[in-house]
Amino acid sequence: MGAMNDRVSSGVPDVDALLGGLLLGDNVVWVLENAEVARRLEDAMLGEAAARGEGCLYVSVSAQQAQLRARLGAGVTVLDARPRGPYGDAAMLETTIIEAARSHPPGYVVVDGLAQFARRWGAAKAIAFFSRVCPRLFDLGAVAYWRAPRSALGPSFIDQVTSVTQCVLEISDGHLRVVKAEGRPSSVQARLLRLEVSDGTVRLHDERALGRLGQGLERVRRERNLSQTDLASLAGVTQSAISQAEAGRRGLSLDTLLLLSERLNIGIDDLLASAPPGGHVLARRPRTLVDPLTSLLDDPQVGSRVYLVRLGPGEAGAPDFLHKGVELVLVASGLVQITIGTDTPVMRAGDAALATTVAVSGWRNLINTPALLFWVLRDEPQGRPRRARL
Repeated sequence: MGAMNDRVSSGVPDVDALLGGLLLGDNVVWVLENAEVARRLEDAMLGEAAARGEGCLYVSVSAQQAQLRARLGAGVTVLDARPRGPYGDAAMLETTIIEAARSHPPGYVVVDGLAQFARRWGAAKAIAFFSRVCPRLFDLGAVAYWRAPRSALGPSFIDQVTSVTQCVLEISDGHLRVVKAEGRPSSVQARLLRLEVSDGTVRLHDERALGRLGQGLERVRRERNLSQTDLASLAGVTQSAISQAEAGRRGLSLDTLLLLSERLNIGIDDLLASAPPGGHVLARRPRTLVDPLTSLLDDPQVGSRVYLVRLGPGEAGAPDFLHKGVELVLVASGLVQITIGTDTPVMRAGDAALATTVAVSGWRNLINTPALLFWVLRDEPQGRPRRARL
């Protein structure tokens, strides 16, 4: 009862392995200074999309527009977003990006000029531009890459962008760090990998020791409400050393780790422990619904499962297994008749039905427009009950 795969390739196998591919709707902010690495990543993503015949858009502030078009090829539309270019106006550029993504779904977009927009329009206007375009591209199911050099934009700008977007990947000192990756397992968050460009291909290699130390230092510091300066004082090193260790750019000596663990009254293992999961699991509805019953969330440890049920006009359906436990039906749209035991209540959008001792065995759309409902299952604490086929 799956749905059509909503993941596409980034064109870089190691990035795909890290993120599980790109989810349709992903806005990926690349926090990096190296323009050559940025070009490799952007060209790989657009090359994959263009080869599939997808609509590709490159928003550029480069003065070398002719060379850029030659590099990207005929399959990619280039928008000249220089101050006096056809798309230098923020409102015009925003409208064009959204219309292009809407006209050729899902749409693939690269924006290389966030830093230039911030200089030209001011940081507040550039952030507002991003905060409008990013969610709309997400809603359209487009995939977008945004360049965001930290040195030019500053930490406040990056933090505000991070709060809006789906993925933030930072590249510095030959390493890639996952700052944010919505819809991915907790094991992906804050991962640190060594990055190299070999034969024109971006390659990633795991850096377990540096990554674990960086995550552990930041976690302990935040748990104890300490600044990097405070932690540096306890460890007998500079604030810069702690900052670089947390970012995964360098390690700390064994003597420094022993001194720090003694002064914090914790073991070295605690300093190397990863941050715990964020306390939530994000489930996204697939962009393209193929099956009438689509699994959104299935977590055996939590004991909860969520399915999205899609019914066409006048269509009826039923679960393909019998659940022994509490069930909740929530109608999102349409007029739906639910079969619960021997009862058949009719439910409108916003109505909910909780089945505690009898099973939900069917649903039927009573009108000539599509209907959506959520079927939520609660499994027994001792483990998932055995499924019985109907």
